[in-house]
Amino acid sequence: MLEGKLFRQLISRLRSTRIGKLFLDKKFFNYTWIGVFISILNIFFLWLFIDVFDVPTIIASIIVIGVTFFLRYVLFDINKVI
Repeated sequence: MLEGKLFRQLISRLRSTRIGKLFLDKKFFNYTWIGVFISILNIFFLWLFIDVFDVPTIIASIIVIGVTFFLRYVLFDINKVI
């Protein structure tokens, strides 16, 4: 019970600071999870194309990076981050 109250007080103080307003914003959270998601997709699809399908590295990189770049923009637009 005491830990919950202390945690709420800490979050309340953090929200009142300038940095807290920046990092606790919904847009920052959406920006962060989209970035992590796109990074994982890049790694997975590069592995898939290069190692499993034996696509040459330069071609696989151009395709994967191009598609995920477009996907990142679409996700940012859908979540109103930009």
